[in-house]
Amino acid sequence: MAALFGSLVGALGSSVSTWITQRHADQRDLLTRRIFYRVQLYSDFITESERILVDALENNFKDPNKLIPGFALLGRIRLTSSKEVFASAEGLIREIVKNYSEPNLTPEEIRSRALNGYDPLKQFSETCREELDSMQGHL
Repeated sequence: MAALFGSLVGALGSSVSTWITQRHADQRDLLTRRIFYRVQLYSDFITESERILVDALENNFKDPNKLIPGFALLGRIRLTSSKEVFASAEGLIREIVKNYSEPNLTPEEIRSRALNGYDPLKQFSETCREELDSMQGHL
């Protein structure tokens, strides 16, 4: 009886240990996928925002369809990201829309701004980095 009970406890302990290890690995894999998805989303948003921003600096607001990709990405950020990242992305979109109503800049003026540190994407990028670093700390 003792041998049977000992075997049962040993098998049960091994099974529980395997289950816990697998569960932890599954949670780590899920978090890794979430981080990868957000990196892709934030990269897409940065690329699209930069494209729209340059257009806003060079042109007046003529075609609202140019903003659709940026707003679509903003909606995806709203679904998956922290409030801080979403607020920063929303502020960036507001900045871009505001630039459409300001006087157009020449390529030289845009270059001068860039060389003097004008970077409306900096806040968003830093907020994203903090969120991603925090998520990676849980791996």
